[in-house]
Amino acid sequence: MKKNLKKILALLVLANITVAISAPQILDRIIAIVDEDVVLESELVRRSNTILRKIKERKQALPSIKTLRKQVLERLIIESLKLQTAKRMGVRIGDRELSATLEKIAQGEKLSLSQYKTKVEKSGESWTLFREDVRKEIKVSRVTNGMVQRRIQVSEKEVDNLVEQINKEGDIQTQYHLGHILIALSENASPELIENKRKKAETIIKYLREGANFEEVAITHSDGQNSLEGGDMGWRSISQLPTLFASVVKNLSANEVSEPLRSASGLHILFLKEKKGGFEAQVVVQTHVRHILVSPSAITSDKQALDKINLTRDRILAGEKFEDLAIEISDDKSNASQGGDMSWVDPGVFVAEFSKAMNALSINELSQPVKTQFGWHLIEVLARRDQDQTEEKKRTRAYRILSNRKFEEESLSWVNELKHKAHIKTYEAD
Repeated sequence: MKKNLKKILALLVLANITVAISAPQILDRIIAIVDEDVVLESELVRRSNTILRKIKERKQALPSIKTLRKQVLERLIIESLKLQTAKRMGVRIGDRELSATLEKIAQGEKLSLSQYKTKVEKSGESWTLFREDVRKEIKVSRVTNGMVQRRIQVSEKEVDNLVEQINKEGDIQTQYHLGHILIALSENASPELIENKRKKAETIIKYLREGANFEEVAITHSDGQNSLEGGDMGWRSISQLPTLFASVVKNLSANEVSEPLRSASGLHILFLKEKKGGFEAQVVVQTHVRHILVSPSAITSDKQALDKINLTRDRILAGEKFEDLAIEISDDKSNASQGGDMSWVDPGVFVAEFSKAMNALSINELSQPVKTQFGWHLIEVLARRDQDQTEEKKRTRAYRILSNRKFEEESLSWVNELKHKAHIKTYEAD
């Protein structure tokens, strides 16, 4: 029995060897180890092909395959680190949320989801893989926001200083269309390496000033996250730029290239394609309004609520005071004790039905019953005024500017920390 078993096993092994010899299999291989994850060569090729297709669609010069794969691999490594962080934090993106996002993407291209799916598949991409790429993008965005936002602090003094700067320069609404090239360089790089990188930056700047195509140079030479998009940062306001960039961009003219700018991540070259816009004052029409609300409930039907609000209106027209009836009747307890007074309000504060009725009223005019999701209202406008909110809006905008600047800076720092702490091993791609 044992001899027969050995013979059977030997025949099976021989059969497997024969199959392996007659039908060789092309095996995927690991191109990078990133902590507990790996990057496969098949994924590197797939992502590279997708980006190559987009570059061709933009009719830009194609980079060398070696340059392209190096940049795509760096992007995949950073993505892997962020996805591993998301997994540790328990970030999950369900199919319902994913489908809603895909619907929005399709709508952005004025297509139905089925039409968009057809478009993706016609381009040569797998719809299943495309869906998973979008799921990863949502995870990466969510974990990045969560990890970076907690690192950001904006002081009142910083807001004061920026508001003062805005008052002097008046450029809060200016938009800049920027190109960006990054030559990566660590903070502890040797003097020799720093000098070599600086010479490279100066050579690139020379080429650009002599008329070289910025997008093509960025695709070939930039280490930045948007290098494969030709270094295009799109339209940005000062609020969306790192502090290092903001101080330089304002002094650039259209089609001008900056000198190299040093940061913790390396040397940056900026190209201002064009700019538009300027400062605008913020004046709004505020309304001083009061109301009485009767809400349907378990014991009050919608019709009964309407009857009650109609009776209340009749009592006001007969001479009873609005504020007294608000105290007696209104179901809006946040202001009933103040006679229904909602004080001065900005446009857009209330639901659409309430706002539309309020805006149609003259001063001291009492509305007809108005139906909203909260019930039935009587509305009276006491006054209107033009309110210059420029300073308030400046402070709000200044806070956002500072938060956005710090987000950009902290995001780069966080990625560098992830890479520094991680075990990353790359293998040369063919």
